[in-house]
Amino acid sequence: MFTMHGVLTLTCTILALGLWERVAAFDLSRNDNLAVYWGQDSAGNQQRLSYYCKDSTIDVFPIAFLYIFRGKGGEPVIDFANTCNQWDQGTYPGTDLANCSIMAQDIKTCQEAGKLVTLSLGGATGQVGFSSDSQAQSFADQVWNLFLGGESDIRPFGDAVLDGVDLDIESGTPAHYAAFVNRIRANAGETNLNATSFALNITAHANSKHTNTTHAHANATIHDTIKKNTTTVIDVTNKNKYYYITAAPQCPYPDAYIGAALNDAPFDAVYVQFYNNYCGLDAPSDYNFDTWDNWAKTKSANKNVKVYIGAAGSSDSAGEGYVSASKLAQYASDAQAKYSSFGGVMLWDASTAYTNDRYDLGIKTAMVASALKITPEQAPRSASASVSKHATHASTSTAHQGTATSTKILPRVNSRAFRL
Repeated sequence: MFTMHGVLTLTCTILALGLWERVAAFDLSRNDNLAVYWGQDSAGNQQRLSYYCKDSTIDVFPIAFLYIFRGKGGEPVIDFANTCNQWDQGTYPGTDLANCSIMAQDIKTCQEAGKLVTLSLGGATGQVGFSSDSQAQSFADQVWNLFLGGESDIRPFGDAVLDGVDLDIESGTPAHYAAFVNRIRANAGETNLNATSFALNITAHANSKHTNTTHAHANATIHDTIKKNTTTVIDVTNKNKYYYITAAPQCPYPDAYIGAALNDAPFDAVYVQFYNNYCGLDAPSDYNFDTWDNWAKTKSANKNVKVYIGAAGSSDSAGEGYVSASKLAQYASDAQAKYSSFGGVMLWDASTAYTNDRYDLGIKTAMVASALKITPEQAPRSASASVSKHATHASTSTAHQGTATSTKILPRVNSRAFRL
């Protein structure tokens, strides 16, 4: 039983540590994470972003795509199909950059639920690439100011601050992407940090401010917990946070477009596309996760990089390579048992996975269950991590309630069709 004194003491401790209205963030160290792309309406029924954040199934949302690096007026071009695009939502004067401030509340809602929301650059039809390191660095500054922790007169997502960038580079020249990544790291003050060390620095800074014995004991406990789980703390109103950088290479190794950068700059995770390729999940004899695990441990600039199994969310999501949720679960369980670099599964995309009998929920539930058996030393997820289909579908009817900003979902008109 809590006494009033105990409640007040705990409240003061929380306030003193600056953790009020913060939530535990995505934990990169886990081997049961699920990243799901959102934004291209592959199923033709894409809902607003917050719709997919109602439960604990999905951990990371790379939103796709920023598909033109240098558009009209020198600004990039973004397209999120029926949710926000340059034709339906309007653009900033003199540019083709859509004003997607209608998405700000959705982004923050997902972040407040402990999920990452990153911006994916490129795509199958992207107009991308750099002619020099300096051009790549300038573009990194532009992305930083428009979407991440910088400042700009125009912010396409309003006051929302994204959690990083994803590079899905499938065209153009492969050169100079390392310079882009390193500049983002420099802007974020993360040159010598990874997600784990950043979490520890935040906690150490908080601890240094408090000398009270009770507070010191509480701080030490929190520090130990963060150290064990490598879990940062998110405050979606604060730009001083860790910014994640990921990539989505094709499974043939090395990747033709981003392979060099993966060796020369520190990425947090790679979402390897094991579909639409000869080494896909439908070709077990050519499936090569072991090659990517070896790359992570011997070639990667970040030896703690996590490798995800990238899969299609339905048979309509890819030309080839789709496998059932139970088959994908076998691949994931095998990776959990064999490869320390394994971080989880990536799906293309949210709309198709939801339409396909909640394929996302099926693989997440399986991964969490197998992780408990294979890596019991990993902290268990909360009881809400795996929800029943009944509970999930029951909540669908209330998906649009209680949101400050209403986003009208429009049919795709003149919008571009992308495929990862």
